[in-house]
Amino acid sequence: MEGPAKQENFILGSCGTDQVKGVLTLQGDALSQADVNLKMPRNNQLLHFAFREDKQWKLQQIQDARNHVSQAIYLLNNRDESYQFRTGAEVLKLMDAVMLQLTRARNRLTTPATLTLPEIAASGLTRMFAPALPSDLLVNVYINLNKLCLTVYQLHALQPNSTKNFRPAGGSVLHSPGAMFEWGSQRLEVSHVHKVESVIPWLNDALVFFTVSLQLCQQLKDKISVFSSYWSYRPF
Repeated sequence: MEGPAKQENFILGSCGTDQVKGVLTLQGDALSQADVNLKMPRNNQLLHFAFREDKQWKLQQIQDARNHVSQAIYLLNNRDESYQFRTGAEVLKLMDAVMLQLTRARNRLTTPATLTLPEIAASGLTRMFAPALPSDLLVNVYINLNKLCLTVYQLHALQPNSTKNFRPAGGSVLHSPGAMFEWGSQRLEVSHVHKVESVIPWLNDALVFFTVSLQLCQQLKDKISVFSSYWSYRPF
């Protein structure tokens, strides 16, 4: 509402690995820049890849959460200031609708999408980088609670005469080494998984505000219910 969102840089890190290091630049609901270094486990070769300058990657979770909040605000403001509620049931119905939107908004931040490996491979994110990602790498970015997460999957091709029992992996937020999938005419297996993340302070604030907002709505519902039961059992 206050104009263009400012750019914020977040350093990616993990206490368990230094194989991946990088900086992601977030501008509102979009990644405007990414600069990532990957140290290959087998030969310690260092790979560097960054977003093309003409590209931005929209974070659908933040977009969806914002849309749900906008819908909740619309529900609350969609009346004249002079409007008078006539029944408790009318207020309860409004609170239920508002709470549904707030819950959906919070859930978009707390519950990342479960994707199959082919879905990650088909994602436009893999085409955002310059130089282009090697064919044996997959990248996924998502929000989990108050964290911006980057996952890098290293792959290797299964040979046609492989004795391994090929079993395609289902959808998951984070796939494990050994997960298999088919892409084009190849059967591939995840050999290494590297996950790094950074805390986004304003996402933490948003989650707190969602909790407080839902509590306020519930308190109003409880008070209406108390008065409704009183009105229902008046002796006169």
